[in-house]
Amino acid sequence: MKIKSALAIVASLSVGMLFTGTLCAQTRYAERRAVTINNPNHMLFSPLYFFDGTFMLTYERLLPSGAIRVTPSIKLQNLSDRDFSQREGWGLDVGYMFFLTSRPYVANFYMGPYALYKNIRVKEPYDYIDAYGSILRYRTDAYNILGFGVDTGLKFIFGRFTFDVSLGGGIRYAYIDGYAFESSQSEWYNIDYKGIVPRGNISFGIAF
Repeated sequence: MKIKSALAIVASLSVGMLFTGTLCAQTRYAERRAVTINNPNHMLFSPLYFFDGTFMLTYERLLPSGAIRVTPSIKLQNLSDRDFSQREGWGLDVGYMFFLTSRPYVANFYMGPYALYKNIRVKEPYDYIDAYGSILRYRTDAYNILGFGVDTGLKFIFGRFTFDVSLGGGIRYAYIDGYAFESSQSEWYNIDYKGIVPRGNISFGIAF
């Protein structure tokens, strides 16, 4: 029930944020002369997240004053080849980019809110001791992660090629469904961290 409640909260906030961003963009559009955007659909790839075992693609829809951004991701990371521990799961990141210029140019500074949800399952070994001795067994813990914050960045558009650099941060909350213990010494990059977190990304792709 807690997972379903978390998903419902994220979905509601995401829809509300996208609706608000679209309404603001349409209002600004009505106040200006008509602007034709060539190739308003952008598909971007984030290579840096490969080091974290995550495959991530971003779809952006450009508007005269900003862009709607949706980023699904899939995670599959082997933590150790010796004991076969691993992490796997999925995530969804949505946001709106407010361009600080009146229309999309070659270089566009932007700022905007984001909301994210991740469901990560961690498989780890542990020693189970019975009457016959110690036996290596495995347990699986599920981490449900919610996050909200603000991104700033610079987006370049060169015809059908697009490049994006962003830096931001926000609030992150992790709920553990399983046997794992919450660490009071957890750092911002740990999966069970709760608090203020920074984030950044470099992505490139095509416009169509």
